[in-house]
Amino acid sequence: MRIFFLTVLIVVLPLNILSGQKVDNKTTSDVNPITLTDEVQDPKIRIFPVPVLNNRFTITSDIPFTFVRMTNIIGQEITREKHNYPIKRDVIEFSNAERGIYLVTIVLEDNRKIVRKILVDTSR
Repeated sequence: MRIFFLTVLIVVLPLNILSGQKVDNKTTSDVNPITLTDEVQDPKIRIFPVPVLNNRFTITSDIPFTFVRMTNIIGQEITREKHNYPIKRDVIEFSNAERGIYLVTIVLEDNRKIVRKILVDTSR
């Protein structure tokens, strides 16, 4: 079996060189990395005002979304909104939230999840 592979290597490699085929000697550092194309678009999501005042904030997105959930840092849910149809703008109102940092999870229409941090200020 070894003799067969050695014979193939001895016969095939010189034939490639004699036939003018270029042998690729690139190392892995010479190869260009694969880059992402525009197939997966990074959504532009805005949440305002920050810090959040009066227990309400607005979310705008260039990609429609269907679900919004607001949780505190330890994971307790403050509010959630599910929409039957994808929307690009929503006003979120909540109650009983103390001053602090919260996480807003937004589910886009293609089921990607985006998480943003917000600051709620109840002192004003």
